[in-house]
Amino acid sequence: MSDWLQIVLSIIGGGALVALINALHGRADFKRRRKAEKEDRQSMDVEQEITGLKQAVAAIKDGMKFVLYDRIRFLGQAYIADGEIDFDDRRILNAMHKSYHNGLDGNGDLDVLMGEVNRLPLKR
Repeated sequence: MSDWLQIVLSIIGGGALVALINALHGRADFKRRRKAEKEDRQSMDVEQEITGLKQAVAAIKDGMKFVLYDRIRFLGQAYIADGEIDFDDRRILNAMHKSYHNGLDGNGDLDVLMGEVNRLPLKR
């Protein structure tokens, strides 16, 4: 082969090799970007799910607060009407009030009622 032909083939072959390398690099870059986009979507899905769970927990907490409020009020008024309370009933009612007040961030509306309940004489 002539020197001139070898130079041309070398240039063409080198260019083809460069083109092949660029194509492979482009394909790898595409795959990396696609994977990163998929991970971003999954991350957004997880964040949305966490937000939904937080909202559900808040709703359950509010519901429990109202249920406990109503139950403590009902039982407290019943014990006050009876004029006495059993030791275990008072202990349980105080535990419910503590859960309502501290655990569920109750607003203190039941404090007066609980004071009256705790002053009741114990059943014998």
